[in-house]
Amino acid sequence: MNIDKFDIIKEAVFINAKLPALPKRPRKNLFDILKIQHREIRNSNILAYFFDPNEEHGFGTLFYDSLQEIASQKITALKKSHPEIEFNDISFFDELVKVRTEEQTTGAKTKTKSIDIVLEGDAWVIGIENKIHHDLANPLNTYWAHLKSKKKTPFGILLTLFPYKLHSGKLKNGHYFLNITHRELIERIQQNIQLTGDLSTTDLFYLREYFKNIESHYYHLKPKPEMHTIIQEITENYSTISKILKKKEAAENHIENLISTIFSEYGYIKAAKWYRREDKKYDLYFYIPSASELMRTNSLWLCFELRNQTNRNIINRSGFKEHFQNEFYKLQGFDQDELASSSQRTHAFIYKEDNFFQKGEPFNEKIKNVLDRLISGDTAPVKQVEQYLKDREYFFKG
Repeated sequence: MNIDKFDIIKEAVFINAKLPALPKRPRKNLFDILKIQHREIRNSNILAYFFDPNEEHGFGTLFYDSLQEIASQKITALKKSHPEIEFNDISFFDELVKVRTEEQTTGAKTKTKSIDIVLEGDAWVIGIENKIHHDLANPLNTYWAHLKSKKKTPFGILLTLFPYKLHSGKLKNGHYFLNITHRELIERIQQNIQLTGDLSTTDLFYLREYFKNIESHYYHLKPKPEMHTIIQEITENYSTISKILKKKEAAENHIENLISTIFSEYGYIKAAKWYRREDKKYDLYFYIPSASELMRTNSLWLCFELRNQTNRNIINRSGFKEHFQNEFYKLQGFDQDELASSSQRTHAFIYKEDNFFQKGEPFNEKIKNVLDRLISGDTAPVKQVEQYLKDREYFFKG
């Protein structure tokens, strides 16, 4: 397809209409906000909190009972299909008395490692290797030796996002770490939970956020048919889309060059993301967003501000800002409510104009008209800012 034979806007709209909406990601939970959603230690800590019946969560042995039920059912099923496997009977494990995280192994022949979660009763001990988006490369035999060193009946669990093959948990002595998925655990907990008036809103909030965090991991694992459609459509129209993107890039570069050229006509040259007075008087700068941002919002937005030494020299920056808030407040296109001041810069004025890119109105002519209004003439806003600095002897030539 030759894109040059088609109206670029119509072609883009046509392709976009064929594409389904992107899959909606689950809303951020507390783990996302704290940026700990992938931290296994953090996940293990909150799991241990819920496992411990002596904690203040109000759920008692809900987590432990649910884990024990799943393990017992899985063992029963596995012994039918794999009668040769060896598992200790977890169904006889009684009261949970102790919960620890990151327990260092002892009495093992290999280098000391830590077990993510250890649940312990009077006569039994369970070691849980908790996996969140990590390959299984842990020394399970070392963990098992540590559990056995406690002189109690040991049991090992691999708690993972998705199922592992049975042999992944096999130990040298013929025993196994049993694989249970996070989803299996939370679904069994949801089945077993008894919602009573004794549960506080805080207890329920913690539990809900934990569930939401686990489910958010499965979002990336589950099939997304809409993404298959998007991939297919983009593949079929790849050449056309590439040409559209190249023209978009060319348009943005053209706008950037126009902005730079026109500012230079008014005595301002590009300095990083700003345009600075070429003679460097007063350290006066214009800031204007990138061309892509201007085109995306179909607007012109620019800010005139003091920076560097001149900004530092002004004793009363808030007074400067307030002066020009009042001075330009009623001028058309000015947004003086958003002025800000800091040790890096102090705003004098902000100018905005929506629907800036219009057919029949060339960008270079429109921005020239704006800069002419802002810079040229004795009463232009820029001249008023310069006069303010001159009157207070804040003259600076870098």
